[in-house]
Amino acid sequence: MNIERLGWVAAAALAGGMIGMGFRAPGDKTGIVDVAKVFKDSDLAKEQTDKLRGQVLARRGVMEFVGNNRTIKPDDATKLHDLMIKDPQSAADKGEIERIENDAKAAEVKARELQTLPKPTEADLNQLGEFTKRKDATGQLLEKWQKDFESEIQQKESKMNDDTLDKVREAIQQVGKDQGYSIVFANNIAPYCPNDLTKEASTKMNKK
Repeated sequence: MNIERLGWVAAAALAGGMIGMGFRAPGDKTGIVDVAKVFKDSDLAKEQTDKLRGQVLARRGVMEFVGNNRTIKPDDATKLHDLMIKDPQSAADKGEIERIENDAKAAEVKARELQTLPKPTEADLNQLGEFTKRKDATGQLLEKWQKDFESEIQQKESKMNDDTLDKVREAIQQVGKDQGYSIVFANNIAPYCPNDLTKEASTKMNKK
């Protein structure tokens, strides 16, 4: 997933026609706007992009950690996942994350030590068996998280796009209304119209 392009091409949803203030009639005042530019340059789009990037990185981070420490307790792995994608995290959350990560790293060290014992005891073998079970459970969790990851991010991205596009539409319509335009087209529909409201729409958008 390319974090730098998370969904903002959805501005094309508005760039395919008109963003009207009313009905077109002879002599009506007509304007154009670069919808994609208003969208991309808006403070809201940048804020949403940063937020979505953080959510992507948080999910990648927990999957990477658990993937590198597969002897983690399954319950701890689930808790770690939930805490790491939580926003915001409390001081207690951060303390619990640190505790889980330290325990997981210690378990990984212990597993490696047991694997090198020349004559493991029955207790050692039982512990190795437990670690093997944890690895199997962890593998299943990682598979589930990967599937959920794609779905969750797509849903969040779609909602962020829709919310931002709504604000862009409102800003364009308000500028058109304030300046007496009866209809405003996306610039790819009427590229030769002299009345370009892109700058004014961007200014209005960033005041929201």
